[in-house]
Amino acid sequence: MNRWIGLSMVVLLVMVSGSALALGPGGTPGSAPSTGSGRLLANTGFSGTSETAIDGVVMDRDGHPLNGVTVKLYVGGLLLAETLTAPDGTYEFVELLDYGQDVTVDLWFVPSDATLIMENVLLKESSRALAGRLYSGCAQRARLDPLMYVPIRLYTLDDRTRSLRERGCV
Repeated sequence: MNRWIGLSMVVLLVMVSGSALALGPGGTPGSAPSTGSGRLLANTGFSGTSETAIDGVVMDRDGHPLNGVTVKLYVGGLLLAETLTAPDGTYEFVELLDYGQDVTVDLWFVPSDATLIMENVLLKESSRALAGRLYSGCAQRARLDPLMYVPIRLYTLDDRTRSLRERGCV
């Protein structure tokens, strides 16, 4: 799908050098979000409403794509959108988001395989969540931008616990 269709001119102005990524267990970075042309997106402090394209791939610990994982996008604690991963593990959301709104925005990945645990990626943290230290420093994060790529790996409970221990999170 062409992610440029329907995006406002403001998005074109934020295409400058920068990076954002989701961290996997053990602090392993995923790929930085790209515009598809090799240029990275920066956090420009954009505070308006913009169509936002969030896509990525969900894999198991060995890098194999996972089909049928439920991916949920929450804004301010409310479910905004939900989709299933395709057979190649990919997912995509195109939603209108208000960047000036002081809310937490996050993705949840819920596997259909009962041996894997669900994961959360924090895209934006509200001032109240920051003040209350709602999320630990070990939470996976990616910066919310109008175009973003968020790859994620899902792990068994034992593998996830082991990686959290190695990082001093448990």
